[in-house]
Amino acid sequence: MVSLGCDKNRVDSEVMLGLLSRAGHTIVNRPEEAEVIIVNTCGFIDPAKEESVETILEQAQYKKTGKCRLLIVTGCLAQRYSKEIMDEIPEVDAVIGTGRFTEILDVINECESKHERLAAVDEPKFPDIKGIPRVLTTPSYTAYLKISEGCSNCCTYCVIPQLRGPHVSRPLDEVLDEAQHLVDSGVKEIILVGQDLTRYGQDLKGDISLVRLIKELVKIPGLVWVRLLYCYPDRVTDELIDTIAQEEKVCNYIDIPIQHIHPEILRKMNRPANPERIKDLLLKLRKRIPDIIIRTSLIVGFPGEGKEEFQELVEFVKGSQFNRVGVFPYSREEGTPAARFPEQVDDETKEARRDVLMSIQQRISKRLNRQRIGQVCKVLIEGTSSKGVYFGRSYGEAPEIDGQVFVISERPLKAGDFVDVKITKAYEYDLLGEDYESGK
Repeated sequence: MVSLGCDKNRVDSEVMLGLLSRAGHTIVNRPEEAEVIIVNTCGFIDPAKEESVETILEQAQYKKTGKCRLLIVTGCLAQRYSKEIMDEIPEVDAVIGTGRFTEILDVINECESKHERLAAVDEPKFPDIKGIPRVLTTPSYTAYLKISEGCSNCCTYCVIPQLRGPHVSRPLDEVLDEAQHLVDSGVKEIILVGQDLTRYGQDLKGDISLVRLIKELVKIPGLVWVRLLYCYPDRVTDELIDTIAQEEKVCNYIDIPIQHIHPEILRKMNRPANPERIKDLLLKLRKRIPDIIIRTSLIVGFPGEGKEEFQELVEFVKGSQFNRVGVFPYSREEGTPAARFPEQVDDETKEARRDVLMSIQQRISKRLNRQRIGQVCKVLIEGTSSKGVYFGRSYGEAPEIDGQVFVISERPLKAGDFVDVKITKAYEYDLLGEDYESGK
């Protein structure tokens, strides 16, 4: 299994691996040993599509040089370009859309029995994954928990509703059952993911919301951290902020994709077009949760973004002092309203603007990291850097997208341990500290 793209896609891969493992298939890590290779693709923006196609072609070589009998393509690229994949890459034996990945066993069996190529793609939906034991591809102590599928925000630049369908929440009891199973298997950190966590429960009967889900999750014994990714700014309520502040197990960390701050650009994006409301939200978060880590993502070079609009975004980044920022050049995606907008920005300008913002953010990140010097924080150990030096994450770092905390310790530490660490040095994105217990 080669899984590309976001953490939500990773969960789908883990579900497929669970189905395959339960059916008696052996999972191998070396593609040259695999008789069946599955590439779970991303089709969100152009660079992701290019990576997906390159990966499919790379894996196709194992039909000649390895043991591969079947090459199967799943995920967003399969959903969006199933015909093109089948027509242009003859090595691919089957494509499976985003709403049918739970049919992976049937597809394999049909391909092998009929010796025919197969396209299992229809309108995107959220397949039933209840009770399917996932094979985690994360370290044993951390897992992503998908609480919803699809998106109904309909931003003008985004193809997700086309690829994943409208927003659908998973039933509360189903999410809690999966969380309990993950913790029983050794997971200590659960990271909630969905295209928009803050919409969770609005389509379900009864008094169900993200806040209620969180309050049920924190009751699970053995669960240490709950982390929130992908919260829509217009739906971060006072109740949610208070829940993060009050519940000890909920990391004081929130990912709020803001995308831009200029009201006209936000309007064209079909995003909440009230900059003052966004700024008030940031002030409120910091007032109620003084040590909160705020992450956001921004798009530069959106159609109509001139020097004035970009400069307003620059001043916003300087003034907001985000802990983490991801900056992405606008990708003109076919089939989206924004692709037809006038005043498209050239690629060179997009890249230059991205570099400007990242340079500013690098300085901000280092300054904010320096403020953590002297603090003692709980760190989840993930591995060894060198003798006596370990690395891990505090509440302020999500896996893979944020920096790390390096820990000097006289005692042996192992992955999955939680250790109190006193921060002694700060870098642009990483921190260095000492094992507080061994230093006493």
